[in-house]
Amino acid sequence: MTQQGTIKKLLPGGMAEIEVTRRSACGHDCAKCGGCGGLETQTLYVTARNKAEANVGERVLIEGETGQVLGLAVLVYVLPIVLFFVGYVLGSLLFEGGAAGAIGGGVLFAVGILYAILYSRRMKARNEVPYEITKRL
Repeated sequence: MTQQGTIKKLLPGGMAEIEVTRRSACGHDCAKCGGCGGLETQTLYVTARNKAEANVGERVLIEGETGQVLGLAVLVYVLPIVLFFVGYVLGSLLFEGGAAGAIGGGVLFAVGILYAILYSRRMKARNEVPYEITKRL
């Protein structure tokens, strides 16, 4: 998984903050389609290991380990939804009511979101980032 970006800030520990423009899956022809809602202009900020020793303002190529990136996506997007359904079913079975199921689902959904946030903070504190700057452009 590779992306291009611009280094915005150098961080301690050989890290850098990079501005990346998200690519759309449809080939950037949004004038014809309009289905993605303009994702081609969405800007993300990513932390990466600066192995290329690039400086602020330089365009760089960053690579991410696909397995780790997909694992993080599952943690952020799938885990809370799965926990919602588990909470809904458990609440409905234990308390025999739709409101209890909704409350149980909401509580476990919130737990899933909170876990993803805490995991992200822990990764950041340990400098465990899935991206690495591999080349200056």
